[in-house]
Order: sequence, then structure tokens, then C-alpha cells
Amino acid sequence: MTAPKALVVNAASREGAIAVQALSDHEITEVRQPFADAKSWEAFAAELKGHGIAFDVIVHCPLDGEGPDGVEAEILSAWLTAKFAIEVAAPGEPALLTLTREQRGANPIDADAAGNGIRFALRAAMLDASVRDVHLRSNRLAIASDTDEARLAEAIRALTDARASFVAGADLAFDAPLAAAPRIAESGTSLAGRTVLVTGATSGIGRASAIEIGRQGGFVVVGGRKPDLAEETLTLVREAGGEGMFVRLDVTDPQAWQTAAETIAATRGALHGLVNNAGEAKNLPIGQLSDEVPRFLVHLNYGGCRLGMDSLLDLLAQDGGSVINVASVAGMRAGYGGSAYGASKAAMIGLSKSYAREVAGPRGVRVNAIQPGLIWSDSVIDSLGEEGAAKFREMIEGKTPIGRVGTPDEVGRFVAYLLSDAAAGIHGQAIPVSGGLELVHP
Repeated sequence: MTAPKALVVNAASREGAIAVQALSDHEITEVRQPFADAKSWEAFAAELKGHGIAFDVIVHCPLDGEGPDGVEAEILSAWLTAKFAIEVAAPGEPALLTLTREQRGANPIDADAAGNGIRFALRAAMLDASVRDVHLRSNRLAIASDTDEARLAEAIRALTDARASFVAGADLAFDAPLAAAPRIAESGTSLAGRTVLVTGATSGIGRASAIEIGRQGGFVVVGGRKPDLAEETLTLVREAGGEGMFVRLDVTDPQAWQTAAETIAATRGALHGLVNNAGEAKNLPIGQLSDEVPRFLVHLNYGGCRLGMDSLLDLLAQDGGSVINVASVAGMRAGYGGSAYGASKAAMIGLSKSYAREVAGPRGVRVNAIQPGLIWSDSVIDSLGEEGAAKFREMIEGKTPIGRVGTPDEVGRFVAYLLSDAAAGIHGQAIPVSGGLELVHP
């Protein structure tokens, strides 16, 4: 079997060396120093085409520029790589990962300017590529100077392999871990010995996340109101190599959360992860909605999430736990008919960031939100009917830069990565898992 091919641009940098090591299972082409202009890139691209070489992964690494000239150089270098990625990318859904440095101390102004410019350049380039049927999974990762090299290598792998197969247009930061974490060489992305509570795990994203957590060796606590469906999930978790149990849980009931916390403490001793996935959607023009709809959705989607974090924080803080709040792209960008649902999911996103900063972070607990786009499952057909679902899918696929809808498994793989020690540098963030849908929707 032919090894996948990777291109590392500005490979002479510290980050370039890490990227080369991270992608050692690829056939790697290194561009040691950045190309200065489009003509140089054109010649390089022509040479690659002449040899039939196209890349499954392209990683652009930062320069060492400072001041206004450095900002210009950083933006131009990333822009040129994005421009010619369209020419040298392999068919399918190749990954373009752009690494930038997050500066602190004397002069972070230039780093912020460069990062912001690069972010918008990359997103626009991805949209331009999609018009040409080149479906780049383009993402940016900002790196702190003290980032652990082994964790950065794993982040590069995760953002260019199947774990981020539906992550496109995301802007992430990789910082120092909140608290002491096992060496990545020892733990990697394994969840062995970890206990994770997943709400809404009887179908869709919740069930897929539970299965993937089990596949990574985790113990899954399925929280819900339907024991029969929970047992179906647990059977699939066990088939994947994990183990688990069911706890009866209505996420809007404070006493139910307290009972769940006591049950987990008594049976497992600790809790290492919480996936707040339970929720509902309802989309109608605002004139057709009564105030009962936003009341219900905010109470369930936002309130259930808040109750879960408050109730389980002490357990999670015992061993540096991780929380994943499953929001939606509807909470990132307004859409027709989304006034109530979007408001509830936007509240979850805001809660995740502030809770991470003010409450959980100081106690060593990571909190992140993810924003799925259209994730295809039976529930979509159940709610819209076959004909309505098909029309909706066609419309969304036409707007999504990578040209398709997602699957629950794709979200589950990314959730499992974020729960692992390998992602200890990712906290307090809101991350789209949407194929880039929010960039052009509605």
C-alpha cells in the first residue's frame, strides 16, 4: 500500500521539525525555507505535477519575523501556501494545517495581527478551493512557545487524520496544560482507565461518542431516561472494547445530577470526562414560535449543560477532567428559523468559554465546546421526512465547503481526542466540527 504524501512548508523551523516527526508514516516532501513569491511556487507546483506528486497533507509552519515586516511576511507565506495547496493537493479531502505562534510578553500585537489575517485568508482560500471541487480541510493551530513537543506532534496528527475528518475552517489554540498530566508517550490518546459520562448517548453523536470512548479503552457512563436504548449503546461500547454502565438522568433535574454524581463516585471513585450532548432542536420562523419554545430549549440545552458541570465539577477536579459541550453551528451564525434553537446553543458556547475561564480552569478542569454542522442520522429523516430530509441535505451540501454532510462517527472521533491527555493543551475553546458550514450559512 502506498504511503500517504505530506508537504511541510518552512520545515527548517522548530515546528517544521515537529511536523516532520509527527507525519513520519507519510512520504514527506520538505520545503526548508519559504518561497518568496508566486513564481517560485508555480515552478515548484509544475515540477510536482510533472512527477505525478500530490499531497494528502500540507502543513505550513511559521516564520521568525517580527514587527510590521514580519506580519506581512507571515501572512504572505501562509497565503501563498493556501493558494498553491489547491494546485498540489491530492483528490478527496486533503488536509491543510497552518501553524502560527501565539506570542506573549513584550509584543503580542504583531502575533495577533498575523494570526487574524491568516485566519481569514485561509477561510476564504478554502471557499475558493471548494468552487473548484477541491475540498480542503483547512484549519489553523496557534501554538504557545512552551507547548509540549509530543502533544503538539499528536495535535498535528489529529488535525490531519480521520479524527478531524469533518473539521474545516477551525481556529484552535494549543496552550500549556492546566495541570500536571501524564507524559504523552505513556498515555497518548488512550482513554484506558478513564471514566466518562455521556448524556444523550442513545443515538446519533452521543452514541457514536460513547462507542469511540469505549474503543479507546474508556469506561462509559450512559446518562439518560431510556434504559433499553442505553443498554443498546452499552452493548456497542463493549463490542468496541470498552465497558460501562447506565445511570438514570434527566439533565434538567438538579437532584438527578446529584444522584448521578453520587453513583459514579461510589462505583468508579472518579470521573475524568463529561460529554454534555443531550438536547433538542426546533426551527421555525420567529413569528410562528410561542415563548414556550425558547423557554424549553434554553432550559434543556443551556440549563442541562450548566447543571451537569456544576454537579460534577468536584468529581472532575480530582484528576484534571475534561468537559465537552456539544453545541451547534446554529450558535455561531444566525440562520432562518433559528432564533430559539440558535440562542440556546449560542448560550452554551458562551457558557463553555466563561466557565472554563472563571470556574473550571482554576481547578484544573478543561472545558471546550464543539459546534457540529449537519450530522446525518435517522433522527434527521424522522424529523423532516424522507423527502424533506433529502432536500435539506442537498441544500446543506451545496453550502458546505467540503461538499458533504457529516456522520456521528466523525464527531465521536474528535470528541474522544479532546477528552484525551494528548489534547491537554486545548481548553476554553469553541471548535466547529462542521465541514466549514458556518462560513457560508445561511
